[in-house]
Amino acid sequence: MPGASTGIVYGGLKYQARCIADVKADIDHTSFLAGTLSLKEENEVHLIRLSPSGSELICDGLFYHPNEIWDLKTCPFDPRIFSTVFTSGEAYGASVWKIPELYGQSNAPQLEQLVSLDKHSFKIKCVLWWPSGKYDRLISIDEGNLFLWSIDSSNKVAKVSSLKNLLLSLERLMVVLLGSFVI
Repeated sequence: MPGASTGIVYGGLKYQARCIADVKADIDHTSFLAGTLSLKEENEVHLIRLSPSGSELICDGLFYHPNEIWDLKTCPFDPRIFSTVFTSGEAYGASVWKIPELYGQSNAPQLEQLVSLDKHSFKIKCVLWWPSGKYDRLISIDEGNLFLWSIDSSNKVAKVSSLKNLLLSLERLMVVLLGSFVI
């Protein structure tokens, strides 16, 4: 069909990717992070940018990640910071990472792990960035709990500020909702 868009394809991923996130804090470019999941190989995070002409996707950075990436979210305030939920064997984890300075090169040795969100006792589902302020607050959700984290990235410490049991909260909600109905 004349005038139809053909789309743009990025073919730089070596392994299957489960997640992609826009880099909200990069106001000068249209950028994305994509994370791979491979059981047997070291995984990758790709920093992908749309070319100035808008006709191609360019890999601006390739970084190694030690585990299978199941969820990836970018920091809304710093284009070099993001979080991942990952699995290592049977264990799930979540961490906050920083992309190293590239200085004109597209490959950097290793991501810098700023903090690990390691208080979970259930399978972690996702990490959400606090919507306002700096990147010192995160929310993580596992199969049974919701955690509010206070992050001190300079000392590489993450502390749980608040913890809510989702199952108890849902039970209370059901009692309130169902308890108000008289049959």
